[in-house]
Amino acid sequence: KMGPYLGPAVALCLVSAGAAAAVTVTDATLSWGNHSKPCPDGFVPWPIPGQANFFNCQAYGDAVTHATEFLQTNLPDFDRDNLVTLFGEPGGVDGLNLGIASLAVNMSLDVRMSYPWAAAVPNEIFNDFVLPYASLNEPRTNARSLFQPALLPILKQAKVRTIDEVVASVNGYNKDTNGSSLWTALTKEKIVFKSGQTPLIFDPMSTIAFGYASCTGISVTLVDALRAVGVAARVVGTPAWHNVTENGNHNWIEVWRGESKGWAFIEGKPAGQGETLDDPCNKWFCNKAHFPVPNNTPVFAARFDRSSGVIYPMAWDPKNKAIPGVDRTSYYADTCSKC
Repeated sequence: KMGPYLGPAVALCLVSAGAAAAVTVTDATLSWGNHSKPCPDGFVPWPIPGQANFFNCQAYGDAVTHATEFLQTNLPDFDRDNLVTLFGEPGGVDGLNLGIASLAVNMSLDVRMSYPWAAAVPNEIFNDFVLPYASLNEPRTNARSLFQPALLPILKQAKVRTIDEVVASVNGYNKDTNGSSLWTALTKEKIVFKSGQTPLIFDPMSTIAFGYASCTGISVTLVDALRAVGVAARVVGTPAWHNVTENGNHNWIEVWRGESKGWAFIEGKPAGQGETLDDPCNKWFCNKAHFPVPNNTPVFAARFDRSSGVIYPMAWDPKNKAIPGVDRTSYYADTCSKC
């Protein structure tokens, strides 16, 4: 059962009984220094809506079950024939008990129990934008198992405490990482931008192996890396500038910065130097030339929950309607037309 946590001395009893109280968690409680957690070992923290720094605690096994059910309910049609590949087979031998998606479930919950920025992500945002094993129709791989051990030491070195600091560190904009980032941690040479690579190179493993990708591959790789360390992130973009295919397409990412700041956008550093989450206008595409008044450039963010009926259009696979989306056209039209 999920129940609020009152403190270490009585936690297990009260959590299992579903007591009607909660614990306040301050920045000092959830820090790199003492690794104190809002819930006892074996329980996953979820923020209580409308109550800052208060958490419900859910038994780890129940959290795994609910997360797995969400993924299986919302699987893209083309993934439904790959259930064992994605979720493993109980009792399977030679590694067949594990799957790409089931391992991602465990890793995302483990990070959530360990770090404050991850624990702060609400359940519905976590399900859609941290938990999923993929963003689009890219090849399904176990990239999260590479990203976590490579990036968590970088975050610890930088002593990050906020979502913005995590994003800056992973994306290569935090001087306290001494030059280490996603784009350098897994390759001998820095990963760079190279146009025209989608769909040949746009999953994280290919981006790492080749050492380059275009905007879609850079974006998918950054989203997967951020999710691996507990940050809610999603691919966003336009299938065609001004709704004209010949004008080309573009992808970037959005990051959930917390209840007060909501979603903000940025490119992976190889695709967009010097950008910040705070200033929309320092992106090369956020201007009246790309978003005129009245606007004719559509923008969508990818998601995993299929319930809305909105589709994320993929410029490299335009007949594929299997990826759910969020229509972000109005936001970008209003924001970028002012730049």
